[in-house]
Amino acid sequence: MKTAFFVALAAMALRVVLLGADRAPDPPYFMPVHLLALVIIPFLAAREQLHGEPRSGVPQLFRVGFRATALYTLVMAAFLLAFYTWMDVTSFPVHINALVDQAVAAGHPEAEARSRFERFFTPFNYASLSFFLLLLLGAFNALLTTLLVHKVLRRMH
Repeated sequence: MKTAFFVALAAMALRVVLLGADRAPDPPYFMPVHLLALVIIPFLAAREQLHGEPRSGVPQLFRVGFRATALYTLVMAAFLLAFYTWMDVTSFPVHINALVDQAVAAGHPEAEARSRFERFFTPFNYASLSFFLLLLLGAFNALLTTLLVHKVLRRMH
């Protein structure tokens, strides 16, 4: 669990440093960092469980890996909400303006397009969608990692 928290802190620090260096990536372009974290966290959690309790079965290994990825996901969702609400306040308006320009060029009324995009593209919606998608991906990665640890690392232990 500590590993998940420290990986989340590292991801948060990276995002803040990139924002401070004026190199903040667009929200979806930071996803490889989350994907890497969701591969590393369940692997390290399952490895630690196997080291502490060598007779751990698949359910125990999965539970430990999923719990760690769920912690990472929860911490990151809270951070994303705070980050886009108070730190990077220009990201969503810039994207909304670009989308409105595209909609106007396609023949849609600007007021209607702006209203629709402003309702959907909010920090809360982004954090919520990120939470559920990362949680789903974390569960999948925890399952794959559990099988890998159970079949491969157990033999090496």
